[in-house]
Amino acid sequence: MFASTLREELAKRQGHNVTIFTFNYGAPGILAIVEADYVTVVEAPGYGLYETENIPIEAIQAAFFPA
Repeated sequence: MFASTLREELAKRQGHNVTIFTFNYGAPGILAIVEADYVTVVEAPGYGLYETENIPIEAIQAAFFPA
């Protein structure tokens, strides 16, 4: 139940800055994709290359959307 509610809320915020926290990791970036099992966060520190992180929905402990 919690996973489906979290997935719906994250889907509303695609394209926004986010920091997603798991048990031992914090992933800051732009929320790019929300799928049934995972979310993809694009880390773009500036110009040039970027990294993507695929994070399972079940592993997410918290999500922070800065103002």
